[in-house]
Amino acid sequence: MTALEAELDDITRTIWGTLFDLPLNGARTASLGPETGLTGCVQVVGAWRGAVMLRCPMSLASTLTEQMFRSGTAPSVDDVRDALGELTNVIAGNVKALFPGTSQLSLPAVAVGSDYEVGVIDANAATSVAFTCDGEPLMVTLFEGNRNADGKAG
Repeated sequence: MTALEAELDDITRTIWGTLFDLPLNGARTASLGPETGLTGCVQVVGAWRGAVMLRCPMSLASTLTEQMFRSGTAPSVDDVRDALGELTNVIAGNVKALFPGTSQLSLPAVAVGSDYEVGVIDANAATSVAFTCDGEPLMVTLFEGNRNADGKAG
């Protein structure tokens, strides 16, 4: 495990332990399969450029939403989208603190569906960590903006 991967793993587990009463277990991969899934994405811009992406199936996102809102009732799709966006935002805020200089977070974007691709323009996946929670897959990916020939973020 690389140092960056270990940091991302630690950040995710720490946030998880604070927000949820569900165990988060490490996994080799987090394949979502054909069911409806969600992908949250928050970009970081400034001294460091990149993005944090969080992916999981709708069933897990619904369970997490119930726990975040402590509602005890089945959440609406809008509630699930809001909760996953906020969870992605919290992870991204902690990731931003890993890098020197001043950077800002974008508003979260969340895609919902069973047949879509999401990418971050002008960035490459730097590292990913895979988990299972309540028997369901979860993947957190850190993207880093491409650099110019002079080594500065482009």
